[in-house]
Amino acid sequence: MLRSYFSVYCNDCFRLNAVVLKLQQRSFHAPAAPLVVPKIPEHVTAENQYECLAEVVTPLWRIPYEQQLELKFQWTKHVVSLIKSKLKPHSHKHNHLKMCRVNNVLPSPVTQEYRNKDEFNVRCGVDGNPKTVGFFVGKTAKHEYVCVPPTYIINMKQKHKDVATEYQKYIRESKYLACHDFRDGGHWRTLLVRSTAAGETMAVVLFHPQQLHEEELQEEAQNLKEFFTQGPGSHCSLTSLYFQACSNTRCTNDQAPFQLLYGEPYLTEHLCGYKFRISPDSFFQVNIAAAEVLYNALFNVAGLDQRTTVLDICCGTGTISILAAKRVRGTVGIEEIRDAVVDARHNALVNEVFNAEFFFGRAEKRLRKVLEDLSLASSIVAVLNPGRRGVGPKVVDVLNNCPQIKRVVYVSCKADNPNTLSNFVQLQESGKFHLRQIIPVDMFPHTFHTELILLFER
Repeated sequence: MLRSYFSVYCNDCFRLNAVVLKLQQRSFHAPAAPLVVPKIPEHVTAENQYECLAEVVTPLWRIPYEQQLELKFQWTKHVVSLIKSKLKPHSHKHNHLKMCRVNNVLPSPVTQEYRNKDEFNVRCGVDGNPKTVGFFVGKTAKHEYVCVPPTYIINMKQKHKDVATEYQKYIRESKYLACHDFRDGGHWRTLLVRSTAAGETMAVVLFHPQQLHEEELQEEAQNLKEFFTQGPGSHCSLTSLYFQACSNTRCTNDQAPFQLLYGEPYLTEHLCGYKFRISPDSFFQVNIAAAEVLYNALFNVAGLDQRTTVLDICCGTGTISILAAKRVRGTVGIEEIRDAVVDARHNALVNEVFNAEFFFGRAEKRLRKVLEDLSLASSIVAVLNPGRRGVGPKVVDVLNNCPQIKRVVYVSCKADNPNTLSNFVQLQESGKFHLRQIIPVDMFPHTFHTELILLFER
């Protein structure tokens, strides 16, 4: 009876919110296409919402950690089977895969509060409030989902939760609506929180400008700054506070500059005895303790020596290049995010690494020219650490056709993604590389995700 009443109450709130959104849409002369207001999943209530979220964000949280590692080991072997299934029938490459060694999963040194980066959404909560900050439970594709605060998520730092809570308080007092759909006329979007092991914390607020004038944007940015520096949010003790007025799904710093409202422009993280500068949109591993395990395993399997040149594709802020530099002849990194390249060059200088170079651009366009410049290098190890979508087939073609590349070490956080699998298959199917070894590293305890190091040898 109580649950039925609660569902009716929430759905009424959703309907009221839909009316508000449509009125706002008309006032901004947005496209006339109808807005789709999501429904609350029937199984989510005020009483069980946090447990439901835990099942989504940390689905293995009830399982002892040793059993989690065993599950991830079995999944790694499944990835080998997936690669095999994608090879041409009766190909002799199947026999080579039988020689691939699958190592035991290297555990994370920490299993709770290990995430140093979290991105929070703004949507309707179970009470129908459209300014709820958290994560989705339900099926977004079917418009049946709800936003739940991260109050009890065990892999998230308490400080990240505190910043999200204060952000929710702020936007609920704001005169501006939340932006659930670019056509709804709303403004408040995602919140990104980053932190370091030393406790430095950066918050980045994403705001849709819609048709606001620059003076209005700056007034709201100033209000946000005062809230987090002098008001209720000041207890979060932010190191950096950024504001980005972005009218696209994602905006680079070139498209919509990150406006520093308060504090330091960068965070500084320490990894394997080196210092790394982190910008708002730079890539950095989310589990710093497990990242040290990952990189040590990577260098051990890569077979590096003073004759080796490391080609670091999708190098981010230069972590792999800088950590490898003293082990090898030199390193060359390629990265498509301009600010990350700036950070990488700075990181090399600060760490007194002078045999590392970094180039801005997409790997598809930059790689061939970089390899031409490395024509005198006798032995190259290519390290790929792309996003979940992997790299394009042209990149793999270039690697296959460069005889100086003796090994390809592929680091993947989503090895069963079809695009990433196609990278593995393309390397194996070429006949020029064979998959010799896979080392799984548990970067993400309590989740199904596992970081894999795949060694391909020519």
